[in-house]
Amino acid sequence: MKFLKYTILVLGCIIWACGLNPTLLALVGKYKLITDGYQYGDLYRMANLSAFKDPRKECPDYTPPARKDSSRKVHLYIVGDSFTENQRVGKSDFAVDRYQYVKWSDMLHVKLDTSATNILLLESVERHFRQHLATPVTSIIPDSTTFVQRATTTKFMHKLDEAFNGKQAQDRFEALLFQNEAFLKVKEWKADFTYHLFHRINTSVTLVDNDRSVVSYMDTDTPHVTSSFSKIRESELDSLVMNLQITEDSALAMGFDLVALSIIPNKVSVLQPEYDVYNQLIERVYQHPKLPVPYIDVLSDFRNMGTASYLKGDSHWTCEAQNLWLNKVNTLINSFVDQENI
Repeated sequence: MKFLKYTILVLGCIIWACGLNPTLLALVGKYKLITDGYQYGDLYRMANLSAFKDPRKECPDYTPPARKDSSRKVHLYIVGDSFTENQRVGKSDFAVDRYQYVKWSDMLHVKLDTSATNILLLESVERHFRQHLATPVTSIIPDSTTFVQRATTTKFMHKLDEAFNGKQAQDRFEALLFQNEAFLKVKEWKADFTYHLFHRINTSVTLVDNDRSVVSYMDTDTPHVTSSFSKIRESELDSLVMNLQITEDSALAMGFDLVALSIIPNKVSVLQPEYDVYNQLIERVYQHPKLPVPYIDVLSDFRNMGTASYLKGDSHWTCEAQNLWLNKVNTLINSFVDQENI
């Protein structure tokens, strides 16, 4: 009996420590002792509706189009979000000689090779574009070497506050205890029952397109700037474009040869833009008369693809949509390199 008590006590301490410490939780996940909860999609993780359970699949290897011989090497730098994170795209997907990715929240210290063609791509999902460009981009810093500085605090009290933050701690404990297949099935039964009987779902998601698709509530049912339906004044559009101009000027002064922009549409902007009065953020930014940079536009292409553009249980794109975007990025890169060679 004593052995059982001590076993339960030790197990409880381990669970408590992992729940409060993101590093320990990541270590547990690294050895696949638990799943990350996203194996069926980020939207399914919140909704738990069986209709949107979509097992994660690896995309087939993508082969970028060949580029013409150039006397200069091509280096690509991306400031991006989850659409361009390492799990989705990497150096092998681009017709470049060097590749560097940095999250919007991190800092990129960079030493540019001025003998190469240096391209900076700003990639943002539509819901966060207005936040990212509310001010000029300052996450790139000239330095004596190139490295990424993570947005983490080293102060003990800050780490302690983060560990005991109610929502973050709750998410960690839930990932540790309730993201296994048995608990997911129970949560799925409950979610399906509540939906079919009361037509109620988790408030973190919204059903659109006659309940055939699920999207994040941040894209729909919020007055904040993340929504595809929150109003945008012309003065704000002018400010966003001005901040792009300042960002480009700063990047060119550092030694970049080209700055480009790509706004990835919100899922609802593709599947049901008539859900409410669509603010047309992407079109209005791209068509702004003072937009200083070239852009990669996939909105109309994704709408033509319909539900094939986004994963069923996730807010991210399918392999087909990702490849379409990669083709357009590589076309832009090759076109610019060809112009440089003239």
